[in-house]
Amino acid sequence: MKKIAAYLRTQAAALTAMADADNLKGKYADELSGKARGLGRKLDLAEDRYREVKGHLSNWADELEDFQQRADRALTDAQDAQQRIDGRSTSDEQESPDGAKSSKKHEAEQDPLLQQAKEDLEEARKRLNSTESAYRERSGHFANKIRSSIDDDMKDSWWNDVKAWVADADWLDAFAEGASWAATAVGALAIVFPALGVIALVLTVAVAAIHVAQAATGNGSWFDVLMDLGALKLARNGIKAAKAIKALQKNSRKTAAGLAKEKSAAQAARSNAKARSKAGKSERKKGGTSRKARENARARRLRMEGENRAAGKRSAEVVRNSELPQVTVRESAGTVGDKALARQVKDVVRWRDTYPGNAELASNANQALRHQKVVQGSWGASTVLDAGDKGGDALTGDGYSRSKDRMAAPIGYQW
Repeated sequence: MKKIAAYLRTQAAALTAMADADNLKGKYADELSGKARGLGRKLDLAEDRYREVKGHLSNWADELEDFQQRADRALTDAQDAQQRIDGRSTSDEQESPDGAKSSKKHEAEQDPLLQQAKEDLEEARKRLNSTESAYRERSGHFANKIRSSIDDDMKDSWWNDVKAWVADADWLDAFAEGASWAATAVGALAIVFPALGVIALVLTVAVAAIHVAQAATGNGSWFDVLMDLGALKLARNGIKAAKAIKALQKNSRKTAAGLAKEKSAAQAARSNAKARSKAGKSERKKGGTSRKARENARARRLRMEGENRAAGKRSAEVVRNSELPQVTVRESAGTVGDKALARQVKDVVRWRDTYPGNAELASNANQALRHQKVVQGSWGASTVLDAGDKGGDALTGDGYSRSKDRMAAPIGYQW
């Protein structure tokens, strides 16, 4: 603090000299002079604070050293007295036969050397208590003097208070470190249990929020924030790709159901085309045909047309309600262990292969496979970033952390 005060005093004098210089001309000179004089006054205030607090701490250090010496002497005297007490008690017990312990104990209590040792021990305790009381009184005295010295015209802003709070919150570092490792572990488990991916994402967001708070207040590195944003961006890309695959699978299933409906209805129509044609002719025949016969023919035709439509609907329902195809371990690995996503991709490809001439199904399959690669790439890049961040110091001998420290800069500053 003494060195800082001296440095501030030197800089304040330099700024004052700059403000009082008369060899500068122009509008910039007036602006420079005003700014320099104002900053010089602020540095003077800061110098006063450092100088006064330095004096209080120096005086407290002298008194604290005296208190420590008094406490050490009391401890030494107490240990000596306790040794004498233990020595006299052990000697009396060894010399006493079993039948005479009571009388020997009474005699030991009357032993002047033992009594003196006990009195010395009690005196040492009193001196230690007195020293501790004096220590607490004087520590409060100097604490008040320090508070008085920093209660000056140089006021800290709310932002400085926030920066100080973040700097003192050691638990933030511990929580961020633990949450980061937990996100890595949960992310690995999410390969087998995809539902855990949400937990990993929440932990990553929490770590990112802490890193932003620390970097903004000058207590952390913006590099950590960039790493977190990169991880969140990759996670977002993976989530968007997974949602796109699900939408494509639903669209392919709907399109395939429509195609199945048309195909089955057409097949049914071909199978009863002659019967329907005959019924139609009977329905339209006038001469020599009774009205009842024409109505029966019409009913047969309508029934067959209904059966054709029903056949198409049944086929569409079969497609819509069919189970998603099962996937192999290799196919599941293609979606980073997400079996549900792998089954959706395989379902899209299945309907493309079932109706190879349909352009929409072919396009859906191509898009689904492309999104599958996005999922793979996002997971791979995120894993590389995470492993590099956690193992960077081991590979560079703490050079990685030193590099990150060079990207530490608080947002704004206030006197």
